[in-house]
Amino acid sequence: MTLKVDLLAPVMKGCGLRFLGFRYSTGIPAFAAGMVTSCYPGEGRRDRTVGLDDPALVPKANADWYALATEYGLFSAKRQFLLSINVPIGSDEGETAPGNEMVEPVWGLVELLEDWDIMGKGAAAGITGGPYGRPAFVMSALDGSVFVQGTVWQDCIGTAVLPNPHRVQSLRNVVQRSVGKPYRTAAENEDALTWLARGDDGRPS
Repeated sequence: MTLKVDLLAPVMKGCGLRFLGFRYSTGIPAFAAGMVTSCYPGEGRRDRTVGLDDPALVPKANADWYALATEYGLFSAKRQFLLSINVPIGSDEGETAPGNEMVEPVWGLVELLEDWDIMGKGAAAGITGGPYGRPAFVMSALDGSVFVQGTVWQDCIGTAVLPNPHRVQSLRNVVQRSVGKPYRTAAENEDALTWLARGDDGRPS
């Protein structure tokens, strides 16, 4: 779905998110956060799923997302977190992109409002997936301490979380191998290198 940046705020508000602007040079590679579902339970990944044939699909999936996000610390004290948004490569203004442009994921800072619907209205609006009830989102805590991904499987939809992603060696290996590749932008490389340099406590070395 194509959205102008000045429409992001009202569209997000419609699904229960307050858009607080784009955040660049976070040191948290959004493309890495989109690899949660490639990690294994033994690496810390946790999932909750709801069958596609469940009549309460969206309410249950929303509840699962919120439960996992709360348990693993996605939200800041002000209920803020990072949501990956695709923008045209090199766009300093954060213009959201039509489907035929080369894009890169950029973090948007959002705040969860009281009346929200991530799996339903958010997906239907193209903010957290699409169409309605079909999530496809990538999120991170403000400090990168947990990644959260929503996805559609063959017979269910679900939310997967990965706490302490900087400690997951398989993910680090993928990020390391991708640095400097033609498909990575300078901004992505910078964030990747900063992320790889984190110490075991999650802080930059």
